[in-house]
Amino acid sequence: MHIHLNDDDISRMPESLRHLFLNWLPEYLKTNNSWFEQIPVNQIRQPEVSSTQLFLNLENQTLENKADNSHVRLSQLFDAGMTKRGMAVRVKLKREEAKKRGREYINSLEISARGTIVYDGEEFDKPSPLATKVTGGAANGWEYVEVKKNNEWICLDKLREIWRTTND
Repeated sequence: MHIHLNDDDISRMPESLRHLFLNWLPEYLKTNNSWFEQIPVNQIRQPEVSSTQLFLNLENQTLENKADNSHVRLSQLFDAGMTKRGMAVRVKLKREEAKKRGREYINSLEISARGTIVYDGEEFDKPSPLATKVTGGAANGWEYVEVKKNNEWICLDKLREIWRTTND
């Protein structure tokens, strides 16, 4: 199967699909760029095409590759309705950091209008970089970041697991 997308095609996508696509594409290209080519316009015979056209060849993409490269983003949970704007977020601190700060969690966070989390002026669409920044060392954000849903704190890993069962 071949899918040809130009800038105009992408701009016409529904906003949530465009957001997912534009966030997914760079991640996928990092791990599997053999099926992607950028073709300059001067090699395309359609004058209405913008400066760059994307050529996607999905023939070689197996279900196994898809599962291996399925990096879930916070905005995907948001787009699926699993998180909502203003939902409370907390990050569990590592033991040494908790002792130093005199508390177990950073509680003053929430889901943004884009489905991301803003901390210290930086926007995060993945929980691990957020957890790393908050805890001061490498941390699996899916285990360290929790959202308050129905008056209960839920680890993002559980929401990701639910998302994957309905979207893989």
